[in-house]
Amino acid sequence: MTPLELCCMTVRQATVPEMVAVAADEGFDSLTLTPFMVERSGMEIDALRQLCDDAGITIGYIDGLSSPLPGTPEGVSEERSYSMAEGLGAKAVNVVHLGGHPVPFGEMTDVLGQVAQRAARRGLGILIEFLPDTGIPDLPVALDLVRAVGLDNLRVMLDTWHLARTGGGPHQLAGDAPALIGGLQVSDRRKIQDSQPYVPMSGRYLPGEGELPLIDILTPVLAVHPDLPVGVEVLNDEMKAMPAARAASRAGRALRGVLGQALPHD
Repeated sequence: MTPLELCCMTVRQATVPEMVAVAADEGFDSLTLTPFMVERSGMEIDALRQLCDDAGITIGYIDGLSSPLPGTPEGVSEERSYSMAEGLGAKAVNVVHLGGHPVPFGEMTDVLGQVAQRAARRGLGILIEFLPDTGIPDLPVALDLVRAVGLDNLRVMLDTWHLARTGGGPHQLAGDAPALIGGLQVSDRRKIQDSQPYVPMSGRYLPGEGELPLIDILTPVLAVHPDLPVGVEVLNDEMKAMPAARAASRAGRALRGVLGQALPHD
């Protein structure tokens, strides 16, 4: 069975202990966390890891490191993110050029190479998430950065929402592209949203409730990485307003429905 991952922003209304509980109750294998959520919980890292272990939940990655990338606002430090990941048993840190403007490709390559080397010394992977209007604006650039750096612990976070926002799709997952994907964040989108203003942290649909070719996007990636956790990241006002347990349940059912079509059957 492909592991299922509950991305923390899907249940951002919950406390961290509640996130762990609903992830376990709804049959998820792993959960992601942001440094802010970990710090806001007030829990010591060892205690939080024990809570996860007791629930049978692993932490997939620490999400949202931006501070080492050029031109980004000061935020949680690289060292703090790595320490959290190590303490919680996470395998990777997700890096986003959030708040940064486009920069020369060579500059981004150099910085990401240094970040990946520092993470490798800690036994951690680095995932890079692309966002329009940043120094990592789309999937092709993210893939080219991974190729240029050439380190095994640097891979791309494929977010289906941002893939659609950049005009991407299954056609970009040919050749070596699936092998360079190291993380998945799945949500859905409707065509009409292409002509509407982008509002951060909102508007995402549950998998199967929009019009994205999610099956065609996921199938080539999972063919290469059958054990890669598939994360569900759905940010919208309706999901945020409901109890976390209900939001996690809806997200889990929707994700399983799509995966049932994307995965090969005996």
